[in-house]
Amino acid sequence: MSDVWENAQQAEIGWWGSCVDTSDEEVKQREYATLMGLDCYKQKKGLRAERYNLRGRSVLDLGGGPASLLLRCENRGRSVVVDPGTYPEWVLGRYAAAGIEYIQAPAEEIDLSKFDEVWIYNVLQHVQDPHAVVDVAKRHGGIVRLFEWIDIPTDEKHLHMLTQKSLDEWLGCQGRVSEVTWHPYKHAYTAVMQGEHVKPLRFHLLGLAHLPTTAEYQCCAYTQKIVKLGRMLTDLGHDVTFYGAEGSDVMCKEFVPVLSTADRVACFGEYDWHSSFFNEGERDDAAHQTFDANCIREIGARKQAGDFLLCPMGLSDKPIADAVGSDMHIVESGIGYTGIFATRRVFESYAWMHHLYGRTGQDDGGWYDTVIPNYFDPADFPFQAKKGDYVLFIGRLIYRKGLDVAVQVTKALGLPLIVAGQGSLINPNERLNITEPHVTHVGSVGAEERARLMGGARCVMVPTYYIEPFGGVAVEAQLCGTPVVTTDWGAFSETVQHGVTGWRCRTFEQFCWAVQHAGELSPAACHRWAVENYSLERVGKMYDEYFHMLADVALGGGWYERHDDRTQLDWLRRG
Repeated sequence: MSDVWENAQQAEIGWWGSCVDTSDEEVKQREYATLMGLDCYKQKKGLRAERYNLRGRSVLDLGGGPASLLLRCENRGRSVVVDPGTYPEWVLGRYAAAGIEYIQAPAEEIDLSKFDEVWIYNVLQHVQDPHAVVDVAKRHGGIVRLFEWIDIPTDEKHLHMLTQKSLDEWLGCQGRVSEVTWHPYKHAYTAVMQGEHVKPLRFHLLGLAHLPTTAEYQCCAYTQKIVKLGRMLTDLGHDVTFYGAEGSDVMCKEFVPVLSTADRVACFGEYDWHSSFFNEGERDDAAHQTFDANCIREIGARKQAGDFLLCPMGLSDKPIADAVGSDMHIVESGIGYTGIFATRRVFESYAWMHHLYGRTGQDDGGWYDTVIPNYFDPADFPFQAKKGDYVLFIGRLIYRKGLDVAVQVTKALGLPLIVAGQGSLINPNERLNITEPHVTHVGSVGAEERARLMGGARCVMVPTYYIEPFGGVAVEAQLCGTPVVTTDWGAFSETVQHGVTGWRCRTFEQFCWAVQHAGELSPAACHRWAVENYSLERVGKMYDEYFHMLADVALGGGWYERHDDRTQLDWLRRG
């Protein structure tokens, strides 16, 4: 070890001092954690009370110092801090009491077993060889999470000036650079990637012809699912190529525009989607034909045998799959519709899978069918404990969504009903003629207003008449800590814990009772259930397991392929 590095270590230990007051570092760690994607594990808000539920995952913290983020984590698997520092004995005792192993050694020198995750945050400026430490992380971690300041000149404690280029090269992927206002260093580099012992898979993800695929279209479930699927797969370290309309914004390795804005508008026209339903056109219109032809050409130029083609729109995507998919895994990635075609199918709920089995006359299960629920970013739906006294209905204003039930129940109880969504309260085509004074229609709302309305409601009513494939509004409400009152069929039997996160009802009297007693349910329990079962982090693991199941088909063992290094089978576990 060089004298320069030894001196830097002594300076760093001196900076920590007695380690009695690490509050400043803990404040910064909260920001590091958010940028590293650890919000998926967050349980409580607040500066000092914030906790992270790791749900059994093992973590190796490289350079965690005397106050590792692991001290704020619950339900950990194996937890190890590797750091060369010599800290007071009570610091080591605190780690031991928390069940955290402390290994006093430079990260470059360790050789341990594999971990679910490896964390590096504000460390690489201090080490002997930052490239070597990154290599250690990649070898040991299923997922590597990294936060570092970049473009900071060296000094006695900071031996290396890190840059975006150097970090990208060492990691073998492109990280993200953010400008922050809470620290004088300003430029933060973050990355979430798969380690080397987990081979990335290659995905070709299809978008929509009638809309750019962006987070803006909150009321389009298909759009939101595609946006977040790209994010989940990319954060897991997989290679995603996205094919969509010009103006799309999906996290991916490469975005391939396959339909210009001019061609899309020429086909579907300009209209106010906040009030009107989306114009999806016809399957054989000019926009879809252009979209398909360009997808077929561009996928053909990029695909490799064994790649995945993800078809989120069912039969609408079949012409593309038929043209390019002979040597690919064709997967319908989130089935909440009736027009299915693939032999690899992900259904949104068990209710919908069994419903479609019945409709199509399928009596046996399918080994490579699965159920993976819709997925949400908890940050989009902040928890709110204090509730108002209004009831919320949010969704398309169509008869089969059960809006009339919400109107009748709230009228009988003398409660205001706020209605949010595309459409009109007076629409003969939908058998709607709602003029009651206690009903207020606020139109289609954006993400922030949607979360505010959900978070402040006494309850959210989702009394859908039809067999609901999923009904994401119910989960969004629970993420905000708001109970839901639904019908007792379809996906609600899986997403709503009766008497815990809401009630499922069959009669008018039951609906009235449920709304009256909504305030007796725990907002924290609603939030916890939704985060533990429907967050991007949780559902991402389900997709990861499923796609690796399919990848095994190409291996020698196929269905019989063994994985001797498996340590858990949690992908279908419910929180």
